[in-house]
This record gives sequence, C-alpha cells and structure tokens, in this order.
Amino acid sequence: MKHFFYAVYVLFYTGAVFMAGIFIGQMLYRSQVSRKKRSEMAAWPSDAGSNGQVGIGEPKVAVTGRRR
Repeated sequence: MKHFFYAVYVLFYTGAVFMAGIFIGQMLYRSQVSRKKRSEMAAWPSDAGSNGQVGIGEPKVAVTGRRR
C-alpha cells in the first residue's frame, strides 16, 4: 500500500510541475508576441488624417501594395 501512495504522490507533483511549465511557457510566449506587435506598430508611422490617404502600415496596403 505504501508504494501506491508514493506513486500517487509522484504523479500529483509531476503533473503540477508540468502544468506550471505550461502556464509559464504560455505567459512568456504571449509577452514575446506582445513585444513583437508593439515594435512592429512603432516601426510603421501612422498617416491617419494626412490628405485622407491610407497609411502604408495598414494590412491591406502591405499585402496588395496598392492604396485606395
């Protein structure tokens, strides 16, 4: 019976460590994606309000290469 409780103990704590790793990895990934998005937004200056033109940072313009 002692071995059964030891197995449950090991499974419980290895599962807890695994879930903590998943949680921490997800936090790190989300912060990395957030930093990347912020740096991309800072690299493309906004043309909003100037002559009514669409800014080059707008996704449609970046993909097609055409403005309205």
